[in-house]
Amino acid sequence: MLVFLALALTILGCAGIYLASPNQGWRSRPLPRTPLRAAGSLLLAAGLAAWVSALRPLVGFVVALHVVMVCLFVFPYAAVLGGLGRKR
Repeated sequence: MLVFLALALTILGCAGIYLASPNQGWRSRPLPRTPLRAAGSLLLAAGLAAWVSALRPLVGFVVALHVVMVCLFVFPYAAVLGGLGRKR
């Protein structure tokens, strides 16, 4: 159960940081930068703490880094694939 919480916190933190980026493709305009980056960073820190408590500390840290890496890799491609059917 704690692993699912850690996964959700990490994905939400990455989504918050991605949505604060000026180059994000999910919305027509980016959301306010500072509050969303702060919230995303706090969610990532909470996700890291959950990963470390669910697994051994080093394993939890490495898993958290891998989840962040995959999310930040997939989000731009998901935005492109989601926008293929829309007219601009």
